[in-house]
Amino acid sequence: MRNWLKYGPGWRLCAQSFLCAMAVLVLPACTGLNQAALNSLQAAYQGPNRNFEAVPRNPAYQYMQVEVPGAASLTVLGYVYPNNVQVWYAAKGEVVRLQGNRLLDTTGLNVNLANVQYTQGAQAQQTNARFDVPELGLFNVQATLQLQATQPPKSNLAKRASEQANAGKGLYWYTETVAGPLPAALENLPPAIYGFAHPLSEGTNASQLPLAVYGKQCLAPTYCLEWHRQ
Repeated sequence: MRNWLKYGPGWRLCAQSFLCAMAVLVLPACTGLNQAALNSLQAAYQGPNRNFEAVPRNPAYQYMQVEVPGAASLTVLGYVYPNNVQVWYAAKGEVVRLQGNRLLDTTGLNVNLANVQYTQGAQAQQTNARFDVPELGLFNVQATLQLQATQPPKSNLAKRASEQANAGKGLYWYTETVAGPLPAALENLPPAIYGFAHPLSEGTNASQLPLAVYGKQCLAPTYCLEWHRQ
């Protein structure tokens, strides 16, 4: 949990309790976390065949389902920082930070993304990225991402996200492919995929995208993280 401890001087007092740490962000003290939100997160971990749709939700909180190979969780939005940075927490201590739709860093996964920086690319639909993947021994990796329309992905989470969107009309799908070479450990890295509630206008600037309902971003060729905002 080293990454999220750096965001506030008082967090170390709550380091032994994830629920207390979440409360520091969402509420003014470590004792007032809403029981309904706590119950919904705990319910998301009841056995291997988790039914996230049946988990009770507290409308005061925003939820996001997250899946990685061999694991899934329901997360709650703990805080929103400037520049559209969202911090999402799972009941077992995993943390996912998104900047808009792109992963900014993760904590508690088998493969984690760290120290990510995004800047506008040379063209409107390009984004420059710099990042670390510590578990693969990769640091200061640089890549250019190219946004373009694509076909719907075939994952179960993507299908469910699309079925539940726009009164069943589905989502509009876009990929961000990597232009240029990557380190050998990231060869054949699948592109990021986003599902939006509305089609993007032609020439949409990649740095000004609306929030996606669904996203998928791979941290390694065979280790991808998917999320569905609910």
